[in-house]
Amino acid sequence: MQIRPDIRVDTINKQVHFIWTDGSSICLSHQSLREICPCGFCRAKRIKQIKKIEHQNVEMTAMFDQGYGAQICFSDGHDKGIFPWAFLKEFAKC
Repeated sequence: MQIRPDIRVDTINKQVHFIWTDGSSICLSHQSLREICPCGFCRAKRIKQIKKIEHQNVEMTAMFDQGYGAQICFSDGHDKGIFPWAFLKEFAKC
């Protein structure tokens, strides 16, 4: 089971900082989080390269701990994506 990172939300700069106990960390903008949404709908759009989903000026409106990851809700109404901790940690390795 993945360990939940420490999460710091920067509402002024519209960023979320994820910090793991092993020292790895990542800071993602609200827009970046929306663009990498791992839900089936968004993944299918990316795979099929259907019209790029516009995410300009999107903001995170809520975040809920789901045990293995975070459900993130956005100002465009999208709330289906659960971002597993392991998924987010992979981005920290880049």
